[in-house]
Amino acid sequence: MRVSMSELRHRITFLRPVTDTDDEGNILAQTTQEVGKAWALVLPFAAKISDGYAEKVQEVDYRIVIRYCKDVKVTDRIRWGDKTLTPIAPPYPLGGKKRWLVMECRELVEDG
Repeated sequence: MRVSMSELRHRITFLRPVTDTDDEGNILAQTTQEVGKAWALVLPFAAKISDGYAEKVQEVDYRIVIRYCKDVKVTDRIRWGDKTLTPIAPPYPLGGKKRWLVMECRELVEDG
């Protein structure tokens, strides 16, 4: 996969989970905190096809490429427009070089 700077056209936001606990360690509330933004290339790469007809896809997988950044954690969620994406694999550098970072994420689609 080759990526150039001109292909980074999508604005994404990194959301990090934050939990509030009491003195005993019980979780009181779990929220997300915005920790950063980046320009990205977002590519959908999952399609489910059966007998030549497209099935209703309940999960959509995306591959996201950004400039290399070591601040991204596996637990971070990604907001892209009105979609919230959850990582399904640890982020990895494209081609083993620290120029691009690839994240594979999944969007759970609600029935409606």
